[in-house]
Amino acid sequence: MNPERPDSLDGVRALVGRRAPDLLARLHLRLVPPETSGTEHVTIRATGDELWIEASSPSAACVGLARILEDVLGADLSWDGPPVLDASAPLPELAPQRLETALGTRYHLNPVAFGYTMAFWDWEQWERHIDWMALHGVTAPLNLVGHDAVLVRMLIDLGMERDAAARFVGGPAFLPWTTMGITHDVGAVLTDEVLAARARLGRRIADRERELGMTVVLPGFGGQLPAALVGTEQSIEWQGWQNSLADPADPLFAAAAAALHGHQKQLLGTDHLYAVDPYIESLPPTTSPDQLAGHAAAIFEGMATADPDAVWILQGWPFHYRASYWTEERVRSLLSRVPEDRLILLDLWGEHAPMWHSTGAMYGRRWLWCLAHTFGGRFGLFGDLDALADDLAELRPAAADGSRGRLEGFGITSEALDDNAVVYELALRALWSPMPSLPRWQDEFIARRWGTRSPVAREAWELIARTLYGAGRTRATPSPLIARPWSHDLPFAGQRLAGEALLEKDGPPSANVDAENDQDMLGALPALSRAARGLLDLTRRPDHPEALAHDVAQLSIHVAAQAARAPLRAMVAATAAGDSARIHREAATLEALIHSVDAVAATRPELLVGRWITDARRWAGADDALADALERDARSLISVWGEQSSGLHDYSARHWSGPLTDLHLARWLAWAGWLADVADGSAAGEDPEPLRAEIRRIEETWRDSTDPYPVDPQGDLAEQVEQLLDLAEKELPRLVPDAAARPS
Repeated sequence: MNPERPDSLDGVRALVGRRAPDLLARLHLRLVPPETSGTEHVTIRATGDELWIEASSPSAACVGLARILEDVLGADLSWDGPPVLDASAPLPELAPQRLETALGTRYHLNPVAFGYTMAFWDWEQWERHIDWMALHGVTAPLNLVGHDAVLVRMLIDLGMERDAAARFVGGPAFLPWTTMGITHDVGAVLTDEVLAARARLGRRIADRERELGMTVVLPGFGGQLPAALVGTEQSIEWQGWQNSLADPADPLFAAAAAALHGHQKQLLGTDHLYAVDPYIESLPPTTSPDQLAGHAAAIFEGMATADPDAVWILQGWPFHYRASYWTEERVRSLLSRVPEDRLILLDLWGEHAPMWHSTGAMYGRRWLWCLAHTFGGRFGLFGDLDALADDLAELRPAAADGSRGRLEGFGITSEALDDNAVVYELALRALWSPMPSLPRWQDEFIARRWGTRSPVAREAWELIARTLYGAGRTRATPSPLIARPWSHDLPFAGQRLAGEALLEKDGPPSANVDAENDQDMLGALPALSRAARGLLDLTRRPDHPEALAHDVAQLSIHVAAQAARAPLRAMVAATAAGDSARIHREAATLEALIHSVDAVAATRPELLVGRWITDARRWAGADDALADALERDARSLISVWGEQSSGLHDYSARHWSGPLTDLHLARWLAWAGWLADVADGSAAGEDPEPLRAEIRRIEETWRDSTDPYPVDPQGDLAEQVEQLLDLAEKELPRLVPDAAARPS
């Protein structure tokens, strides 16, 4: 908590008024001192239809409130739960219950989530998510909104023309990567009016988070500046962008840091926490440990000069992503000139590739264990719930007794926030003791989320939990629908499941587990389809929760996406056999599947690309040219991403109504046509360039288009899901030969 800001529970009361207004008149809040240094606690009790919450911090008070809303009133607090909760029922008598945690810093938001999910959010969307953060105990949220205005002002101070500065910074879709210093001159050029509006929104976000007892994390300066200011002698490369670095000894380095922090404090305030990632996925321009130390020292000096209480938050991701470069000597040198108490390291992918156990508990520094989980926002229902629960059960006492070094907390560092609510709800509940057993917690979570404890719901969840959320499921199963056809072969082995570097073109298949080699996941499809049908009946109740409808849509889309492997495999086999007629038949099967997936997505507001595009265009106001540029950015991020020469195609592709047919199906049909020509000998079989040229044309045409998409759901979910499952189930015997005999 910010030591300069007095504790207040007014923000908590206002939250109750927004989310559960019926509870406000019966609520009594009180702050009490922490009983043990570093341990937060909250006690809740109810008597005479009055609720009492005594907490060591506003954040702990919000956690206590969440326990009442969930455990007593049965409310679903997940991010796609209802915006306003019914708390009108009388409160039962509740003996005092105490929760506590030694995981005092609870960080939230990967920088890139401000692109993949939040690029175009308005205040209403942000307010809803800030309330979610508060109810889940977040204490240290990252905020990048408004940083584009800060960067433009900084560059003007350093001598750049205003338009050149705005062009260098680019639009909100790509701001995260420009903030981290790995892109520039990409995306819409924002006007002064839009920059000012984004700065106002950023301040409003930060102020609300502070009202709720959170300490806001803001960006710092890592050394990246335009080549026009610092030349190209020192640079780093990322996905085709060359990014120039100021020499740490150059006075311009310090001047840039001072300008950034000065404008940022004026626009957004400060809580003394600064996120700076000078290399992230790029190789530094030196192999010298001393030069690495000098760069880090200049970064820290820049923030500490502007703010004597500054603390640097550094993602540990580079040390995993570029592990061959980041030897222990280089990492320790990088950190060596930053004071011990003034840096916090994030063990960014703790649930899959934890670093703490092989790095001396993160090199003896303060650190947070983080859940990354989702990369790019691509579709995927997955998560190892048992392992996550076990990890967090070990973290709680480790933070208290120091058995894992200077572990101070937990972070959610996922790249997007669209799906898999169960993973995040579990993680944030399991930070606090006592924690129910995992089976009990799951039963209660599903009852709240789906609004029923029926045997159908329980059986469906048990199946989903042991397959999609079972042991080892720390990565998504890639979706064939959004893969990029590029040659005679299936593209699945090259699909990116996480943010790791792609292998060389001629290297071995991707190390990422793919369903082509995952017979257990394919084998679960028939039973998952039956589970979707069972849940579908529950959606026919007039009072069914929207979260249930969302989950049914996503589950049926998962089954259909994996079923698409059957016609795709068959087209490859038919090409080898010279059977062009079969290629055309299989392409028709694939086309029907994708159209049906699109129809299911069209029934759900969160799966409409039209909403994503409309949110982007709204930022431009009446400026049509800027609106078109923002729309292009919105389309780019979920398709080509950057340039055709970069390696991020489809990294953020979604199962959204619109691009499913107009982009992804169009590419598959182009591939099918090319394969048919190869099969009948009318195309040069060894040269894929004609196919690739057509794929590039389709992609560029789609992202340059401004043809409108619907913003309101269309069609009946139950009807469309039934049709989709009918199509998908016809394909499953080709993937799972004994599908009919498999138990549900």
